[in-house]
Amino acid sequence: MKNKMRSKFTFFKAGQGSFYGGRIWLQDTREVFTVVYDCGTSPFIAGNNQSLNNEINHFKNRGYYFLRNNNEIELLFISHLDYDHVSGLKRLLTEFNVKNIILPYIKKEHRQFFLTSISNDNDPDNNLTIDEYISFIDSPNKFINSNSEKTKQFYIKPDSKNEIEYFGYDSNNDKFENIYPQGNPSNIDELYNQANVSVYENNLQFFIKKNWEFTTYVKDVNEAAIEKLHSCLKKKLNKEITEVLSLEDLKSIVTINRKKAHKCYTDCIGEINSHGLVLLHGPINYKHLSGEIYPNYELNYVQNNYRYYNSFYKEYHFNNDNKRSMLGTLLLGDISINPNNNPINFPQAFKDKLLNVHVVQIPHHGSSKNWDFTSFEVLNIGRNINRWENHVVTVCNFGYGNKYGHPSHEVLKDLRSTIFLNSQFSRININYDIIF
Repeated sequence: MKNKMRSKFTFFKAGQGSFYGGRIWLQDTREVFTVVYDCGTSPFIAGNNQSLNNEINHFKNRGYYFLRNNNEIELLFISHLDYDHVSGLKRLLTEFNVKNIILPYIKKEHRQFFLTSISNDNDPDNNLTIDEYISFIDSPNKFINSNSEKTKQFYIKPDSKNEIEYFGYDSNNDKFENIYPQGNPSNIDELYNQANVSVYENNLQFFIKKNWEFTTYVKDVNEAAIEKLHSCLKKKLNKEITEVLSLEDLKSIVTINRKKAHKCYTDCIGEINSHGLVLLHGPINYKHLSGEIYPNYELNYVQNNYRYYNSFYKEYHFNNDNKRSMLGTLLLGDISINPNNNPINFPQAFKDKLLNVHVVQIPHHGSSKNWDFTSFEVLNIGRNINRWENHVVTVCNFGYGNKYGHPSHEVLKDLRSTIFLNSQFSRININYDIIF
């Protein structure tokens, strides 16, 4: 009997934010594994918070997404700590049984500045309050533990090494029934000897048996951009240029004069948040895969000459004769591939995996500051995919009505034949049926 697996993943209607997740079903054991990457939105667009909350409810309650384990999340990945990527985090931690959360480690003296990512007209509406977000930034470890004490926390130390080694799945051990990590353990003083906390070097992977791979890579913060933000805030607070702002200073300004603080943040947008955890995941060692990608639109679509709104149904078939390749989804968060803006430089071991990518999340909501088509092409994304009626699909998540001009005209023009737009009005669904 052939082993079979099914997966259903969705870019949800988060508006100017990000919420991606889905479930993987193993036919032989009837096990279901739930995975999420980011869960947040920007509240400056009316209705965004409610849209995100509705999507969390939808994700939690829809029975057709496999009947078992709907209240469990096996893997929760956080790309970075900006408010628009974590505003729904408390709901996930308190309403689901989150077994593992994975996030980049950012030094406290750097991460405290992300408090200014809260917009001046924030309306939590069941999402993170200001005080809760301050608590999260102050200590992600304590915040997670206070809301879900049994959740195992994995922190990845960023580095800029050109050569790293990914271990791959455990080919000598078939006993694993659940997801297991692979990588080099490490340590961090701030997290030393904390319960349920593990620290890894920048080569952490997770596997579902030998059938599904999750590979991470973390880009460190842009210290020059943080210093630029620091200087702007000191001017707003009438501080001397030689002074160093403390967390208490930042708490004060985002509580009392949030508009000024957020203005400094938006002046650095595209630079200050061009970092974070990149996730590549997908089935491995499969024999045949059939898939479908289709949107759900809340509003009537209008298709222009560039086909920015791909409303049609796409079906794909992939044969994997050597049973070694993966078929990957690449989630880029807010990182930059613009050579003039703190670009990410993937190590070769990660670049090699990009050859088998099928679906790509466009970085930073399609911002021109984070985009360069030449750099995108150099990554050779999806070059190993059989091109007969198959091609790489791109997804841009953004909010209609945003004040940043996302997605940029450059992104829409460069990707006009492959792009799906994911907003507060539309989901993008990716379903696979897999034979091993």
